[in-house]
Amino acid sequence: MAKQTKTTMQLDEKTLKDPDLLSKGEIEQLLPLLDELIDWAKKVQDYALKQALAGEIYSGYKVVEGITRRKITDEDGAVKALTAAGYAEELLFERKLQSLTKLEALVGKKNFTALVGKFVEKPQGAPVLVPESDSREPYKSSAADDFADDIPD
Repeated sequence: MAKQTKTTMQLDEKTLKDPDLLSKGEIEQLLPLLDELIDWAKKVQDYALKQALAGEIYSGYKVVEGITRRKITDEDGAVKALTAAGYAEELLFERKLQSLTKLEALVGKKNFTALVGKFVEKPQGAPVLVPESDSREPYKSSAADDFADDIPD
């Protein structure tokens, strides 16, 4: 049993072939499993981190501080310090339009569409591979595909 577990747990080039080396059939077998596999792998990572934070040592791994972004904790204080140093307040702020959701809430959805609908676009989303049971329309990859239905056979 231990030998089987060790073999099963070892991921090598034979187990994890490059995607371009997989057959269409292999890909079709893998697709339904990938979301569950990714979810499981994330759970393993989360569990291992939790255990490592509690003192467990995993060979070849260490816990480090993740990357963060600096942020101003007191905007009023920062503005006062910068204006006191001679920087014009207008240079410290940028003017930005509220989000679509906030603007729709402000003026109402129908009124929003009537007033500014011609200035709004919904860009095409990135392609995502999903089961056929998904209710969304198939992805159209080019302008030619958009008009394919209009071309007589």
